[in-house]
Amino acid sequence: MSITFTSLLEKHQNFKMASTGRSLHFSNEFVISCGTVSLDVERSKVLLIRWRRTGEYVLPKGRKDIGEPLEQTALRETFEETGIQVQLLPVAIDTLATLPSSMDLPKAVTEPIAITQRTTQKGILKIIFWYVAVADSTAIPEEGTQKEDEDFENVWVDF
Repeated sequence: MSITFTSLLEKHQNFKMASTGRSLHFSNEFVISCGTVSLDVERSKVLLIRWRRTGEYVLPKGRKDIGEPLEQTALRETFEETGIQVQLLPVAIDTLATLPSSMDLPKAVTEPIAITQRTTQKGILKIIFWYVAVADSTAIPEEGTQKEDEDFENVWVDF
């Protein structure tokens, strides 16, 4: 017998969370994306992409593949959308994450620095994890890394 979370939910229509202010979203109701705030620290620049179709400037990001670690998603999506290889940049952040008992408080980490949550036009919850990365603004982007429906232009902005 095969059971899915969706079939459990349908069977128990009156299922409610224990406390108000909480919500439960099953896997067919959300999508996880990851992206980077990619910095060329030496030249004080941040990498944005401009979507040619709309003229909108955004940070590079995209959907997580099944089984893919969040950090790898951020790096892969940045490369796919920009053609530029980036690496996670350890940064000092305030966090509510717990430390393993065997670890001293680190000075810098490669944990997400922020998340974005929004609901798509189709009613799907989109959660985006943002990481800080280091990049070289003088590097020549690799050609042909974008998907067919993507048309982005790299823009390095001073910070």
